[in-house]
Amino acid sequence: MKTFRLLLLILSLLSSLTASAETLLIAAGAGYKRPVSELCTAFEKKTGIHVEQIYGHMAGVVSQAQQSEQVAIIFGDHAYLAKVERLAFADFVPLGHGRLVVARPKGSELSSPGELADKRYARIAIPDPKAAIFGIAATEYLQRSKLSPIVTDRLQVASTVPQVSAYLISGEVDAGFINLTEALAIKDKIGGYVEIDPGLYSPIRIVGGIIRGFESQSTVKSLRQFLETPEAHAILTRYGI
Repeated sequence: MKTFRLLLLILSLLSSLTASAETLLIAAGAGYKRPVSELCTAFEKKTGIHVEQIYGHMAGVVSQAQQSEQVAIIFGDHAYLAKVERLAFADFVPLGHGRLVVARPKGSELSSPGELADKRYARIAIPDPKAAIFGIAATEYLQRSKLSPIVTDRLQVASTVPQVSAYLISGEVDAGFINLTEALAIKDKIGGYVEIDPGLYSPIRIVGGIIRGFESQSTVKSLRQFLETPEAHAILTRYGI
């Protein structure tokens, strides 16, 4: 009997160790590092599943996912992910919508996006217009608002949204395009921000793209279920998504 109980105890401990060792690898655009990181932390506390995280501009994130073949979910713009080659998605979990803003450093004024035409905004930071979601959106806005030919020579390209934020916080630029999520996170470190008319750039649907082959894994299923809970929705709402 004692041997049987000891065996049960050992099996229980092994089961516990296996469960605690469960891990999941996700990736996301740098502009959504804060909310995704908080979602992962809340998920880990609730399930005990550890989430490894990769952040960067979307082109780099997708490239890492393609090369490693270990990334299970990519968080980003649906339109961008849906067009990715050599990476198939089994499904997309909707999270919300991304919103573009133009922010200013402390000590400056900007009451409307159209004021960027003024020469006092000599340095305007923009995330990578070819690879970053909000760099693409900012480029569309400048083109559709007819501001592009006026400010093109003043644009200072950064790799990611957080890099634009760093320029704004340090005062190295006079204005910068970032997403509302980032603006809310750094609002005490900058002078303010103004939202861009969403009709002047393509809709940004933020999703969790589940890479084909991972959809049946228990860890992925658990994260998907968590993303649909009121707790997850509250986190996303707080970050302006």
